[in-house]
Parts: sequence; C-alpha cells; structure tokens
Amino acid sequence: MHHDHTPGQSPCPVLREGSSGPAVRNLQHHLIAAGFNPGKIDGIFGPMTRAAVIAFQGSMNLVQDGIVGIKTWTALGVNCHIPPVNHCPTLAIGSSGPAVVKLQGLLKTRGFYTGNVDGIFGPITRAAVISFQGSMCLVQDGIVGIKTWTALGVNCF
Repeated sequence: MHHDHTPGQSPCPVLREGSSGPAVRNLQHHLIAAGFNPGKIDGIFGPMTRAAVIAFQGSMNLVQDGIVGIKTWTALGVNCHIPPVNHCPTLAIGSSGPAVVKLQGLLKTRGFYTGNVDGIFGPITRAAVISFQGSMCLVQDGIVGIKTWTALGVNCF
C-alpha cells in the first residue's frame, strides 16, 4: 500500500509509469491542455502518458525522464505550493498518523503525555492536550490547531 492520499498531500505528487489515481487523471488533463496526447484520461500512467510527458518535458527544456515532479507540474501550470504543506494539521480525538506521533512526542517531552507514542489520538492524548492548553492559557478544547502547535514550539509556516 502506497500512502498517496494523505490529507495535506502536495498537489504535485511524483508520478511515473505505473502510477494511478486522481493525480494521474489531473496530469492527463493538463497534458491535453498543453497540446500533448496521453491517450485516454483513465488515471493510469501508461506508455502513452509517459510518451506525452517526455514530449512535454522536451518542449519545456526539462530533463526528459518521463517522471513528473515539481518542475514538470509547475511547467504544466500547476501551483505546487497551494495548499502549502501544512505542518500543523488540526488534530482531534480520532485523528491518527505521523502528525499525531509528532504531537505525542512533543507532549511527552514536556511531561504532559505518558502514554505510548502510537500515532493514535485517543482519550489519553486528548487529556494531555487539554492539560497542556491549560498550562499555556489556551482554550482547553482538546483540539490541536495552529495555536496549540505554536505553543508546542512548532513553526507552522
């Protein structure tokens, strides 16, 4: 399983032959708009899509590697910096993943969290967030937003 569809992912994922999904469909639309034929818009990065990418890269004086990275996306007119990489996603009970691991680690360092750093935002994590928020005179809602991340010393932008 590739984790290609995490919230807050770049609008410009690296795509290559064998990739598939909505990002490939987006790529195919952009190639057609630029006057290149990727075959049918099926969300599958096959040989025709690769050939179209290489032809497009050649037309833009990019490295013709058939791999769609930031430079190729940008050349296709995609703004790769929106949405910005959100270093401070809003977390609440039920959240999980790397951002929760980071949160738990920061709370643990400060002595608010004693549970496992497991990436799962459960009641223990919520209680730790609330006591941390209280110590920082923040609204004690148990929801980790920009203010709580900033208080934890994270540079959100």
